Amino acid sequence: MATYRQTNAGTYEFFVDIGKNPATGKRIRKSKTFDRVKDGKKWAAEMELKHKQEIIVDPNKYTIANLLLEWYEDYAEIELSPTTYEGYKTIIDVHLIPSLGALKANELQGRHIKSYISKKRKTGRADGVKGGLSSTTLLQHYRVLSQALKYGRKWKIISHNPLEFVTPPSKRDTEIEALNKEQLHKLLNCAEGWIYDLIYFAVNTGMRRGEIMGLRWSDVEFENKIVRVRQALIISQEKGAIFKKPKSSSSIRGVDITEDVIEILKNRKKQQNEYKLLLGSDYIDNYNLVFGKNNGNKFYPKVASDRFNRVAKKAGLEQFTFHSLRHTHATLMLQAEVHPKVVQERLGHSDISTTLNTYSHVIPTMQKEAAEKFKNLLER
Repeated sequence: MATYRQTNAGTYEFFVDIGKNPATGKRIRKSKTFDRVKDGKKWAAEMELKHKQEIIVDPNKYTIANLLLEWYEDYAEIELSPTTYEGYKTIIDVHLIPSLGALKANELQGRHIKSYISKKRKTGRADGVKGGLSSTTLLQHYRVLSQALKYGRKWKIISHNPLEFVTPPSKRDTEIEALNKEQLHKLLNCAEGWIYDLIYFAVNTGMRRGEIMGLRWSDVEFENKIVRVRQALIISQEKGAIFKKPKSSSSIRGVDITEDVIEILKNRKKQQNEYKLLLGSDYIDNYNLVFGKNNGNKFYPKVASDRFNRVAKKAGLEQFTFHSLRHTHATLMLQAEVHPKVVQERLGHSDISTTLNTYSHVIPTMQKEAAEKFKNLLER
């Protein structure tokens, strides 16, 4: 029998009894919060049906595949952003279930997980290319499995969490690819039109690709010389190119811009107005994007990367990617002795340690210069 209560936030928390734990005899209860009573009743009916079909009642019948899929359905689909949600789905469907899914949930041991990580490190690629997965990717696998197992412990599906005894894969730092001033000028000299504006804007703001492609004219304050990051354009496998709010509060920010960037934006606005007159009713006014198509429609974010790659190849700078422009902005700012806190705020990092750790290669030079300045100060 399902029950529910209204929370202080105005939502509805539903509770469903799904049997007893055979080991302890204690009642097992699931709960979930919904905005509408209708959705809560639907979920409760599904849970009760699962209980009657003995999908939930006996933890000993659970496999790791059952656990991963229930956690994914119960948590990930509701709580995560579309890109993270789909990334988790790939990790579960392509990697975790084929390797560990057949094991009974209570039979999973630390050695199984260690063996999984070891094999994936050597031969984990699922795209037909030989080779293993990076430590960063394996750490994502570890985190997905960790959350699912914690879910299993919470609902008494498993008696212990074997990840408690497994050290997570170490995230190996990768060298940041940033252009120096000469390379940047060479790149811009090979660009023209729309992609020139995009590269110039990206390297002068340090904004992420999705943030730039989702930037609207309503986010640009010409008089104050500032752009507001309020949304990003991302790709969802199910819905295509969609707009979403930045994931963290620190990503919602203002980025100050200089007069030369203002001029770039004003020229873009002028060109767009000309296309509006030319196309008339065929022009799409819905999005109001700064870096949209000539007809006002949105680009897929990948277009920015593809156009950048063409220019980079022409300039003989194929080692760089569109994301390198963000790294270039941060690196040049730190080299110009801009305070790391300011760089953090411009990049939208939630913590200054992220900025310092990411750009630690720049810090030694800064420390040497600081030491020389301190010495000169004492000698005055």
